[in-house]
Amino acid sequence: METSMKLALNTLVYEVGNKGPLESFRSAAKFGFKYIEYAGIRKGNPATMDQSARKEAVKIAKGEELVSSQMLLVATRDTAHPDRKKRDMVFDYMKKCADLQMEFGGRQLLVCWGGGLYELGVSPEQSWMYMLENVGRFAEWCLDKNLLVGFELDPHVYFIVNNTWKLAKVVEDLGLPNVYPNIDVGHLVITREGPEALEKLKSRLLHVHLSETESFAHTNSILGTGAVDFKAYVDKLLELGIEENCAKWGEPCVAGIEMGSEASGGFVDDPDAWVQQSLDYLAKIMPYLTK
Repeated sequence: METSMKLALNTLVYEVGNKGPLESFRSAAKFGFKYIEYAGIRKGNPATMDQSARKEAVKIAKGEELVSSQMLLVATRDTAHPDRKKRDMVFDYMKKCADLQMEFGGRQLLVCWGGGLYELGVSPEQSWMYMLENVGRFAEWCLDKNLLVGFELDPHVYFIVNNTWKLAKVVEDLGLPNVYPNIDVGHLVITREGPEALEKLKSRLLHVHLSETESFAHTNSILGTGAVDFKAYVDKLLELGIEENCAKWGEPCVAGIEMGSEASGGFVDDPDAWVQQSLDYLAKIMPYLTK
């Protein structure tokens, strides 16, 4: 099979392994990746990095000719919190992530945590409105900067967007041209939604994460050690025209290898070993995906 889809390395596996952007960038280059997905958390958090660290990160990324295909806005669990100050803190964090992504030369941003959490004492309907307001103002802020704002479902009951129906609805409710649904195949396995569930998102598909699960917990473990049929989902995305969508937006068509669990506080003992084992597995099942 011929495809323009390329593999990207998500830096979350290095952040969870207590290594920062410089180490993850150098490893990405060593493995031969052109594309990275930058996890904006821990040592790589754009809101807490000092200016010299930011400049060095951008310098190394450009020196290694790495393309930041997506910035993960990981510190967004309070996106829909009833406390306005907490929502505003998330908004400020998202803008700082966007600023760094522009310095890298990238366009795509991803709001994580399923748009936020359901909080006790707040109705689901109100939580949905808080989420729309906060992500909506961020997406509008991104419009004239030519930035794309991604949304993904997270697969448990406490996430506001936790299935593909809600993912389609949030894109529709926001009603902005620069909003797209990010597809994380590990999440879909947990919600028991097969590749056919992606058909409702066909016209907006731009980016995919390859993450692993044992089918209940989102382990973000080494690819091939769990229950995910990666090939079935990737082949469906290609059938639905993700490459054509990316070409229309002038974006690379990327499948990011995402490992390391930020939410559960897991630890990665050897990020490079995790990456190598996952690459070996993907080469066996989808040799047409290259770096």
